[in-house]
Amino acid sequence: MRENKTIYCEKCVGEIKSKDDLVVTNKFIYIVPYHEKCFSKELKGISTIFVGNKPINGTSANVSTILAVILGIVVLFIEELRFFSVVSLVVLCVRLYSWIQYERHL
Repeated sequence: MRENKTIYCEKCVGEIKSKDDLVVTNKFIYIVPYHEKCFSKELKGISTIFVGNKPINGTSANVSTILAVILGIVVLFIEELRFFSVVSLVVLCVRLYSWIQYERHL
C-alpha cells in the first residue's frame, strides 16, 4: 500500500494538493517544491539568484530530459566526448529524484 506524503511549498509552507499547482525547481543544490504562484513571486524577488528559473517538472523538462538521454547515448560512442554522457545522466537523475520525492505523491 502506497503512503501519500504531504508536500509543502518552500515559500508559503502551504500544502500543495495537485500536480497542476506543483513546480519543482532547484534552490542552490537542493530540489524544492513551490506552488505555481509562489514560484513566480519567488522569481521576481531578490532570491532569483538562488532559485532556478526553469522548473524540473512539466512537459518541457520531460522533453529536455529525453533529449539529454538520447544525446548522452549517442555521445557515449564517441570516445573524446564520453564526459557529456555523464552529464546527461545527471539530468536524468535530477528528473527522477523530482518525481520520486514530490510528483508521485500527488
